[in-house]
Amino acid sequence: MKLETRDDAIGGAARAMRHGRIGFSLQQVNAVDDSSEVLYSECLGRFVEPDGTVRTRGEFLALPEAAAVDRVLGLDLLDLAFEWLACHPLDVLGCDISAENMTDERSCMVLHDLLSRHRALATRMVLEVTENLSLKTLPVAADLLKSARSIGYRIAIDKFGTGNALSIPADLVKIDACFAQHSRGDAAPILRDMVALASYAVSIVVVEGIETYDQLEAARSAGATHVQGFLLSEPTLPPIYSRSAKAFKRRHRPVSHGAHFVQRSWRL
Repeated sequence: MKLETRDDAIGGAARAMRHGRIGFSLQQVNAVDDSSEVLYSECLGRFVEPDGTVRTRGEFLALPEAAAVDRVLGLDLLDLAFEWLACHPLDVLGCDISAENMTDERSCMVLHDLLSRHRALATRMVLEVTENLSLKTLPVAADLLKSARSIGYRIAIDKFGTGNALSIPADLVKIDACFAQHSRGDAAPILRDMVALASYAVSIVVVEGIETYDQLEAARSAGATHVQGFLLSEPTLPPIYSRSAKAFKRRHRPVSHGAHFVQRSWRL
């Protein structure tokens, strides 16, 4: 598939959603001192091309003009996550909220309506918001996220250290993978500084991008409470759930990906 224009991107995404080719895989967020303790599982967007090629959400958004439809894709993935939660009563999921869904009051209203409709699932959903929202977007985004938090949703600041800190209360901070995967010898002090900075605001600090045991130990030594990465949880490339996979729910018993989050790990 080759998307060369905005219309190509919109048309391709619309067909993918209509035919059930938008979905997600899951990657766990694990306690740094006990990898069997799962805080929650993050939904990682997948886009399946007509020929069967699977793209990650990041790969799809890197295509020309694909960002123009990110708002619709993000809402569709969030709706899928709610559907999963309704069928898996022990699970807790995290879902990325794109800046495209918080660019103006109208976009925020659409997102707020979706969140409100699913308020019964709010305590089992973590809304992940990247730190690099524009200064222009911050006020409307902050209002939306404060409202969502009052309903019961948890807010995670994602990719911490790469942009503007949100001036909103958050429940956890996720340190960007680049700080764990730094290849030079000064990586550990930098990671410690980032974890210490995040710890001033929240009690739960997740280090992303953990792929080796050395990186896991560095995150532990830096004071992180949780980690996320291929070392402890490698997501599948093909989506494990999409609109075309409704039969999955009938064939498989629910599997808990985050029961400890509700019962043990979440301390506010």
